Order: sequence, then C-alpha cells, then structure tokens
Amino acid sequence: MHMATKAAPSLREVRFRLDGRRVPGARWVAVVGPFNDWDPSVHRLTRQDDGWWSITLTLPEGRYPYLFIADGFPCNDPEDDGRMPCEWGGWYSVRLVR
Repeated sequence: MHMATKAAPSLREVRFRLDGRRVPGARWVAVVGPFNDWDPSVHRLTRQDDGWWSITLTLPEGRYPYLFIADGFPCNDPEDDGRMPCEWGGWYSVRLVR
C-alpha cells in the first residue's frame, strides 16, 4: 500500500523591524505571534545603530498575525502586510511568508 506524504512547508527568513522613533525610550521590544505562543520573552529585537529595532526569524510559509511589544505595551507594525481584528477589539498586524 502506498501512502502519500505531505510535503513539509518551506521555511523562509523573515525580518521584523520597528523604527525606534515609534517607541522612544523603549528598553526592550519583542515580536509576538502564534510562532512563539504570544510570549514576549521569546523573540526580543536588537536595537541597531540607526535606531531601528530588528530580528530575523525562520518561519514556515503562511499568514501570521503578530504584534510588537515595547516595554510591555503592544503596537502594530507600520510595515505589515495587512491587519486583522483581534479578540480584544484592536488589530493584529499580519505578515505573509512565502
């Protein structure tokens, strides 16, 4: 008997960036989403010399809701691929990974 196997999703490097002027004085910035169970301690961004915060993650292809968390406060990504409503009345940013 031949069993079909499902191909593993392709992995892609995805860069998340946030302009430091959007979060002046922030001590830390994280990106949260289903890829880290919305845990702000998992993916902390690094502040670059130009003032931007950034991190590169490896994710399977798909559509991901996410938010930045700066010093405990959520903020959307102005460079996102779209938005979707979230359960608490605000909006998630959306990143398309392909």
